[in-house]
Amino acid sequence: MDADRLIYTVIRKRYRIIRFLGSGAFGDTYLAEDLDLPSHPKCVVKQLKPKTSEPEVLLVARRLFESEAEFLYRLGQLSKQIPKLFAHFEENDEFYLVQEFVDGDNLTAEIIPGNKWSEGEVIKLLQEILEVLAVVHQQNIIHRDIKPQNLMRRREDGKIVLIDFGAVKEIKGLAANTQGQVTSTIVIGSNGYMPNEQANSKPRLCSDIYAVGVIGIQALTGKLPINFQEDPSNGEIIWRNKVNVSNKLADVLTKMVRYNFSQRYQTASEALQALSYISPARLKSTTSWKLPSRRKVLVATGVGAGILVILVLAPFIMLRTKTTENFTQLPCDAELSSLSLPPLPDKAYTMHKDGSKYHGYLVQNKKLNGKGTLLFKSGDRYDGELKNDKRDGCGKYSFLTETISHQHYIGQYVNDEPEGLGRLRWKNGNEYRGNFKNGKCDGYGVFQFANGSFKSGVWQKGNLSGEKIISCD
Repeated sequence: MDADRLIYTVIRKRYRIIRFLGSGAFGDTYLAEDLDLPSHPKCVVKQLKPKTSEPEVLLVARRLFESEAEFLYRLGQLSKQIPKLFAHFEENDEFYLVQEFVDGDNLTAEIIPGNKWSEGEVIKLLQEILEVLAVVHQQNIIHRDIKPQNLMRRREDGKIVLIDFGAVKEIKGLAANTQGQVTSTIVIGSNGYMPNEQANSKPRLCSDIYAVGVIGIQALTGKLPINFQEDPSNGEIIWRNKVNVSNKLADVLTKMVRYNFSQRYQTASEALQALSYISPARLKSTTSWKLPSRRKVLVATGVGAGILVILVLAPFIMLRTKTTENFTQLPCDAELSSLSLPPLPDKAYTMHKDGSKYHGYLVQNKKLNGKGTLLFKSGDRYDGELKNDKRDGCGKYSFLTETISHQHYIGQYVNDEPEGLGRLRWKNGNEYRGNFKNGKCDGYGVFQFANGSFKSGVWQKGNLSGEKIISCD
């Protein structure tokens, strides 16, 4: 079907196509409106069609489509800077994704050939891209097509939104050979931003790091990647002599775009750590701090399932050094940062013999699923998403008892534990922003004190790397 022929048609009796947005290796993209919701909000519909309709090809395409849709759905739940997946379905041997519409412009409107960015501007841009990419890499997912066209600057808040993940594009290139074996005939990626191992169909997480580094060099030099010079002896990009930047930034970018993938930063978190040491806002401090031991608090039990929260429960000793750190908005912030304690729904369920209660509208199969409020006997409160009796998704845990030093935790939960990106705040004004895993600080994070001082770096199982006396345990 010709792309224009879908205009004004309604697919799945719900999504009315209103405009053709463009074509790519994966298929066609349209702007649509959701007729099932009030005010008919806009969404993006992506149509993917295999090259052939042979049964064996459709079988592989269907399996790949389901798998990749699951990845996209999970990523959209983990970060506000990745479009949410609203629906995926198949009609007439064609596959459709319905995703959140991002109102904004891609980075080609900012990174213009001939215009050179300052060092500070490039550092900020790299941090913005790597912070959302870190969420993807934590799920062991490779984007595979990072370029300015796939990085949107959202109009409402100025945040970078990462779009068009490459994996699902394989569906377009599926074909069967004479022996009936189904393979993809498309190499996912874009010339100039794609490293050699990805061009050989062996992408790695650090392949994404290469693409981000190329964008940084593009912004610094004002040149398109296709115009970059390469050293014929080793394949390295020649760019250092084209710009006037500090050796620290040059070293970071050089490592990001190494020809040999083993010599690059292996994940977005590693690259972020390196950038944190050259940020113009970062001042070195010699004062140390230590977090006392963590306590465990049993807060509630769902139907047949215990709910255990393990969080850091003691304040830090404050640094005297005055510094500042620019924090970007973390996932869940937009939805939960300003979350007050709203009136409770009328319907309540007693969840535990200690009197803990659940307030919400969605109880499926006698399990807590959906969004609701948990009120604990201790006086603490949880507002957010639940799945199978456990906190899972975005949530806010408020420490309302006077004996607890915390004020609240806002962020992602997995299986009842802080997992992913989050923000933990103490009643004295101290705050940690960054990655959590199994209830511990784990990954890139920054601890900011009430007086504006901060410590940043990569945490591993509660400890800040390279600082033996700094611990989140």
